[in-house]
Amino acid sequence: MPANLTPQYFSAEKRWREAPTIEDQIAALREMLAVIPKHKGTDKLQGDLKRRIAKLQIEAKTQRKKGHRAQIGHVPKEGAGQVAIIGPPNAGKSALVKAVTHAHPEVASYPFSTQKPAAAMMPYKDIQIQLVDTPAISDQYTVPWLPNLIRLADLALLVVDLGRDPAGQVKLVIDHMEKTSTHLNGKSGERDGQLAIAQVKTIIVGNKTDLLQAEENQRQLLQRFGQDFQVLTISAEKQEDFAQFKEDIFQALQIIRIYTKEPGKKPDLEQPYVLRRGSTVLDVASSVHRDFAGQLKFARIWGSEKYDGQSVQKNHLVEDGDIIEFHL
Repeated sequence: MPANLTPQYFSAEKRWREAPTIEDQIAALREMLAVIPKHKGTDKLQGDLKRRIAKLQIEAKTQRKKGHRAQIGHVPKEGAGQVAIIGPPNAGKSALVKAVTHAHPEVASYPFSTQKPAAAMMPYKDIQIQLVDTPAISDQYTVPWLPNLIRLADLALLVVDLGRDPAGQVKLVIDHMEKTSTHLNGKSGERDGQLAIAQVKTIIVGNKTDLLQAEENQRQLLQRFGQDFQVLTISAEKQEDFAQFKEDIFQALQIIRIYTKEPGKKPDLEQPYVLRRGSTVLDVASSVHRDFAGQLKFARIWGSEKYDGQSVQKNHLVEDGDIIEFHL
């Protein structure tokens, strides 16, 4: 009897293969076991999943007994991309995270209210993007693990207060991160060819557009950094301009959403596969299941306006919103 594994199963399997910690592997395996079709054809696979979970649980317990701890500041990646929210004290980082996610981080008027990384999911259309709120960066003190967290993220948002010299705040953060060999990179590409320094794609976010002095300060911010960085402006307090904000984050992550369908059936439009921009039909097949890549003969594609079930080869570039039907 064929297994007839679902896209949800293969998505969980992909997370298992990419899981950075034992706990994340266990969580993904449990999800695989939960969504796997329950019939005689999957009995062996269900047993294998249970054995893997049991083995990892023993390994995790052994590590705890030996005193192994998760790396301080490490945040496992979830969703379509991980975005580090950074900036000076009282810029409104936590207020921003609270406004665009369902999380409730501590939002306070005093500085350094965020003491550890806090992850929350920001919905964008039919995917989730992970935002990680971080402790403030200042010339007085910055937590030692923060540069590593920023380097591992897919994107950084440098949030500044438009009410008090935002250009100066940006310079302070950039200069401080340079001292840790972390280059916050805007549009200008590599930093003078210095390949050894960590390059982090960064967007500047000017917060508090509702303040009286915000317009003039925004003009100065754009004058100084607009050539090298994409600059977005929002009001976390009034929750303004968030639709465009989310779209800009999605575009900056350079990802696309791809949907799949079986021949003769309707496409699954609820759980897209998320791939890097520039991916091919073959990359999509590999994301669905590692065996598909070797078995794939051709595919049909819908979307991008000019395609309506047209046959395409393995090296065809896919675009956001495309629907792929595989033929093995």
